[in-house]
Amino acid sequence: MKHRISLLLLGLGLLHSSCIKDEELDTNADILEAYIPTEYLKMDPIITNTTVEFRVKSNVDLEKQTPFFIVSPNATMDPPNGVTRNFTTAQKVVVTAQDQRWKKTYLVSFTSDELSTFYDFNNAELTDRNRYYRFYEIGSNGEKIYDWDSGNQGYATIAGSTPPEGYPTAVAQGRRGGLAVKMQTVYTSNFAAATGNPIAAGNLFLGQFKLNPFNALKSTRFGLPYSGALPQTLRGVYKYTPGEKVTDEDYNEVVGARDSFDIYAIIFELQKKDNYLTGDHDFADPRNVAIARISAADRLETTTWSTFNIPFTLVLGKTYDPHKDYMLAIVMTSSIDGAAFKGAIGSTLFVDEIELVYEKE
Repeated sequence: MKHRISLLLLGLGLLHSSCIKDEELDTNADILEAYIPTEYLKMDPIITNTTVEFRVKSNVDLEKQTPFFIVSPNATMDPPNGVTRNFTTAQKVVVTAQDQRWKKTYLVSFTSDELSTFYDFNNAELTDRNRYYRFYEIGSNGEKIYDWDSGNQGYATIAGSTPPEGYPTAVAQGRRGGLAVKMQTVYTSNFAAATGNPIAAGNLFLGQFKLNPFNALKSTRFGLPYSGALPQTLRGVYKYTPGEKVTDEDYNEVVGARDSFDIYAIIFELQKKDNYLTGDHDFADPRNVAIARISAADRLETTTWSTFNIPFTLVLGKTYDPHKDYMLAIVMTSSIDGAAFKGAIGSTLFVDEIELVYEKE
């Protein structure tokens, strides 16, 4: 109470002496949350630094949609909430901060496109104030579709002046002149190391990263809506070089250990809530229907582009119905135990092309 009275007296004194200083105005201009009727959605909206993507069912009328947004405190939107627009093409929403100087333009899109069965990773852009790369696909209406995400957003909170090429997930030259994904295991920071997070393994996955400051493994949300036949294999092209020294979560060397990468896909059952797997799933989620995971014998160290073909295997006791809707997660990482903050700094995995291969009719 004394503290509050002192502040009050100080405020009155400043007012009396005509030394009033305007309160600093908010400069944030972000879309924090986005909503449409839940029965329209296949999954939670995907919000990036400059885009909002609603993945909707094929019978949704895109010509008349009225999304609702929650923005930064004291910010305003143009157009405001409640405006119905035609989203057969992406529409702009401009968010203006309280100080009126800072503005951000979001591109809001609705897509009912089915999940692609082939990715070449030739489309990437710098995001979050040009701090790191994110890969995207081009939709049927020319819009950007963010099927893939990584842990770069989490690393950005401690990255300082690290250039985009130094982030755990970056771009590299592909084997045919386009782009490829570069995933590398890097040191985090002295502070992070002291709290049991000394390394960050590069990763890329179908799904969305949503930062959970209390549990890093809950930040990765694996999976996108999938329907159709059960794939026979997951095929791709890769290169891999392990780092020199494997360390554990306390940044102590694991004597005799050799780092390795991981690539896998999981098809799992769709449920009404939490339609994703998190980084701590450990392949044991009861929703899992079919899994394709590269074997230890096939995790080869190679400096030349090599092909992997991983068969899908049904989980014991599960059946696959091609007429039902599922979720599909594809996950790649430069350190197989990176989720436990164990790995070798310098381990580097390149991937160029990922494809779901189906049995020929």
